[in-house]
Amino acid sequence: MFFRLISVFALLCCCTACSKREIEPPAQDPAAGHAYFPLQTGRFIEYAVDSLLFDFAPGGGTQRDSVRVYLREQVGESFPDASGALRFAVERYERSNPTDAWTLKNVWSAGRTTTQAVRTEDNLRFLRLVFPLTRATQWDGNLWIDESVKMTVAGETIQPFINWSYHVKTLDEPGAVGAFGFDSLLTVTEADYTSALERRWSEAQYAKNIGLVRREQWILDSQYCNNNPPPTDCATKPWQEKAEKGFVVRQVALYWN
Repeated sequence: MFFRLISVFALLCCCTACSKREIEPPAQDPAAGHAYFPLQTGRFIEYAVDSLLFDFAPGGGTQRDSVRVYLREQVGESFPDASGALRFAVERYERSNPTDAWTLKNVWSAGRTTTQAVRTEDNLRFLRLVFPLTRATQWDGNLWIDESVKMTVAGETIQPFINWSYHVKTLDEPGAVGAFGFDSLLTVTEADYTSALERRWSEAQYAKNIGLVRREQWILDSQYCNNNPPPTDCATKPWQEKAEKGFVVRQVALYWN
């Protein structure tokens, strides 16, 4: 009986250990997500960028102007930042038509460490990705940006960074962006906030070994629901119809090396 009890106890311990091994999450390799943010001198991506700008019309109502430009982002030379971390220049070229020559617009920068992917854009520093990436990853991508910072769009002032919160929406999933299909896409929701007066939505998609292949942002303000009494369709009227200032921008990759 004693040896039988010992055998049962050993079997239970073995089963418990197996069960524990099954529920423990696998160790995460921080470098596993680095392929979504590659940095190498000479690499480039070209995009079509469509913008819809909202402004108060001179005679009342809202004026909407649409603009398409073509953007080329090319990774330039590397350099150490103030902390000694390696960063790369990101040279940004624009043209109005596919046949026009590229014109240098500005130079941003980007860097990637074991745990972070950072871009500095017009003196605003974004924590675009954190590693390791999982389907539950959340972070403050705007931790270095004052939420109250203002931007001028079509002559109107707006605060674009109200209530942003980054999280992974999909990871390592196949999908299509524009005319292209990809084996592995990462989708990051950067903002998804709606109030009666504001809409802030930003989503980015990254393709493995390529980088950013799509970004769409809705940065819109409206006083439509601020009337007394509020209109009956205040909550249901589409934001592109009730927006009075701000922008909608869609950036989609066309070509890369």
